[in-house]
Amino acid sequence: MDLKRLEYFLLVADHGSFSRASSIIGVAQPALGRQVQRLEEDCGAKLFYRHGRGVTLTPEGELFAERIRPLLKQLAEAADGLGAAERPLCGSITVGLTPTVMSLIGLPLLQKLRSIAPGIRLNFLTGYSGYVHEWMVDGRLDIAILHDARRSQHIAVDPLATARLFLVSHPRLIAEAGLEGRESVSLAELEGLPMALPSRSHGLRRTLDQGMNKVKGTFDVQYELDTLTLMKEVVLAGIAHTVLAMPAVAVEVKSGTLKATRLVSPKLETRLMITTSLNRPLTREGRAVLAQIRPVLHEAARLAPVPLHLDVH
Repeated sequence: MDLKRLEYFLLVADHGSFSRASSIIGVAQPALGRQVQRLEEDCGAKLFYRHGRGVTLTPEGELFAERIRPLLKQLAEAADGLGAAERPLCGSITVGLTPTVMSLIGLPLLQKLRSIAPGIRLNFLTGYSGYVHEWMVDGRLDIAILHDARRSQHIAVDPLATARLFLVSHPRLIAEAGLEGRESVSLAELEGLPMALPSRSHGLRRTLDQGMNKVKGTFDVQYELDTLTLMKEVVLAGIAHTVLAMPAVAVEVKSGTLKATRLVSPKLETRLMITTSLNRPLTREGRAVLAQIRPVLHEAARLAPVPLHLDVH
C-alpha cells in the first residue's frame, strides 16, 4: 500500500472532513478524495461514511485506523537518531500543562533542560485539562500532562503521579461552616457549601461529581470558573470554597491565607498522566524532555513549602 495514502487517510479521519484535511496538507480536495478512494479499493472495503457534515469512519475504517496508526508511528521513528548520536540536541518542543502543574514544574523543567540540553527550546501552553487534551489531539503539542487521561487512538498515556484533593477555603468560611480545626472532611459535608468549581468538561470536575454521586449528594456550584487564577481569587475573597490538589495552593496554605482540609469518605484523588501524540512522532529532543519530567516533579515536591500529598510514580 502507498504510505502517503495511509497518511492522508488518517488525516481525513482525524479531522472528519476532506476539506479540512486538504487545507492542512495542501493537496486539492478532489485529488485527496481520489487517493482515499484508491485506498478503499486496495482494502476492498468502504472506510468512510460520507455525509453533509463531512465524514466518519465505518467499522472497517475504525479497525483499519487502529491497526495502521502505531505502524506509521514506528516507521516515522525508525530512522530517528541513526547517525545522530554525536549531534547536539537542538529543536523546539511544545509541552502542555495545567496551571497547577505549570506552577510546580514549569520553571524547574526549563532550568533543567537549559543546563543539560541548551539547544532545546521549550514552549509551554497552559490551560485546564480539557483544553490541553484538545491541543494534544489537534497535534499542537509534543508532550502534555493531563488529569485522568485515557489512552485513545490519538494519544498514549503513562501514569505520572497521584495527588490528594482538598477542600480549599478562606479561614472565615471554614469557621462559618463549623470545620475549624478539622484535618479532614467528608464529601457529604460539602453539600450546601457555596462552591467555585471548573465546568463539567474538565477532569477535576468529573472526579468531584463522581465522588458526590457516590454519597448521593450535590454541590452548590455558585461559580463555574475555568481559570485557576480567578478561582483562587474568589476563594481568597471569602466568596466560596473550592476543591484543588495541594500544589495549586501550597504558597497560600503556608502563609495561612487559605485553609486546606483533606477530603475523605470517599478519599478523592486526581491522577496525573504524561501523554504523547500517536499522530506526532517524538524526536530525540522530545524524548530528552520526557525523561526529565518525572525527576523534576519529584524534586519539586521534595522542595515544596508544605507537604503536597503527591505520590510520584
